[in-house]
Amino acid sequence: MTAKRILLLDGPFLTAHCWSAGRIKIEGEFSHEPVGLEAFSAYLRKHRSSLFYLLADIAEEGFQLEDLPYVQGGDRDALLQRRLSQYYYNTPLAAAVSLGRASEGRRDEKLLFAALTRIETFTPWLDTLREAEAILVGVYSVPLVLARCAPQMLSQSGPALFVSLTRGGVRQTFFDKGQLRFSRLSQLATRSLDEIGRTCANDSAKIFQYLVAQRQIPRGAALRTMVLAHAEQIPGLKDFCRDTGELQFEFIDLAATAAKQGLKDVPPDSNADKLFIHCLATKTPKQQFAPASETRFHKLWQIRFALTSSAWIVLAGCLLFAGKTALNIYELRDATEATKALTTADTQRYNTILEGLPKISVTPDNLRALIGRLEALQKRTPAMEPLLIHLSLALNDSPKIELTRLTWNIVDRLDADQKVSADAKRGTGAAQPPASSGAGNWVTIEMQARLPLGLVSDQRAQIELIESFAARLRDPQTDVQVLARPFDIESNKSLKSAGESSDAQLADAPKFALRIARQL
Repeated sequence: MTAKRILLLDGPFLTAHCWSAGRIKIEGEFSHEPVGLEAFSAYLRKHRSSLFYLLADIAEEGFQLEDLPYVQGGDRDALLQRRLSQYYYNTPLAAAVSLGRASEGRRDEKLLFAALTRIETFTPWLDTLREAEAILVGVYSVPLVLARCAPQMLSQSGPALFVSLTRGGVRQTFFDKGQLRFSRLSQLATRSLDEIGRTCANDSAKIFQYLVAQRQIPRGAALRTMVLAHAEQIPGLKDFCRDTGELQFEFIDLAATAAKQGLKDVPPDSNADKLFIHCLATKTPKQQFAPASETRFHKLWQIRFALTSSAWIVLAGCLLFAGKTALNIYELRDATEATKALTTADTQRYNTILEGLPKISVTPDNLRALIGRLEALQKRTPAMEPLLIHLSLALNDSPKIELTRLTWNIVDRLDADQKVSADAKRGTGAAQPPASSGAGNWVTIEMQARLPLGLVSDQRAQIELIESFAARLRDPQTDVQVLARPFDIESNKSLKSAGESSDAQLADAPKFALRIARQL
């Protein structure tokens, strides 16, 4: 973590402090003489990677309150810069602090214009910082630090005067609604307890008269005055700071407040310099007085810090991804080892099973090849489903025909000399010769069926029903031949009438046979 060093300027001397985790260490005191500036330059070069905060505690300060029309962007910056140059034309160390907007009317913005009016006090120190290329975060004043941390100590938002003691003297800072209005520093000669008490009482009374004259507090109202002091010195201060109709004094324990703010080095007396340094390091105000030319090295440091942080984040992400990848590799390696062990166990169990099987003359390789050929042959075996479905649809369309037997077979060639009806041989009936009697695999179904018993005496109806059923089965892919009919219609057979038939023959249902063939 980058070290923070606070440079406290409270007159002709500048004191360097190192802040670290709530502890403050004094590292040197430098004067504005050439020897002191040279020593200060060496100090800066020694700690050139640190962040430097210049904290001013001097009496040469200016505060102006003004209401301005609310504008934004570049117009606001130009307006504020013009007002600052009008109020403090002889110093670049000026800042504008926004105190909010009015709730009525055109809602003007209330601004506090503050500046460090004696630029000669800061010039040698700023020049040395610039020449050493030190990372100057900004130039701050004790009132700006108080504006950030004092409202928590006041605990009320009404008008209040906050009195504190520093090495520069007694500082009175006026707050209204928790916001800074102005501050002044009264220097001390002897820094005795009696002088501090008289200064606190007398200057508070003067400030009360000034506030009444400026109409910042109503007449007849008492001003709440908060005195920040060490617990051991509070009884002595109370002898001088007595409540009146104008002032009501309240005392705040400096040691307890410092501990509450996180300062580990408790001040031994009422000097609040360490508390303000700690507040500046931990709660740095947004506003500061230094122009952009004085803080450009801090801007470069911020850019470098952002790039470095991004690089660390990317590196951390890469390391996390690499760690996750390594973990996945270890898991895959373990899974691979487990799979190998399982494969070895399965192989051993398979070999054990093979050894327990009866010995055959066929080797495993030949048996595997034989099974492969069997599976290929089974895949080439023709399916009977299409031809059977075709037959079932025809039977559905001819409900009078009753199926009695089916025989299927696969032949290489259809026999053209099979028994057919006389009409088929002469070509006079509906029967047709096979579609093809050439070589090729044929699926054949020979079916035997019978007609209704009511058609025994009606031979013409029998012929028509059989021929219509054969025509229903016949299509371009299917060959149909009538193998047997209920009666003989060949020319060499004698015709018999129905009366000449026996009773047994009359009782039998007419039967016929068909062959259905489809080429594969």
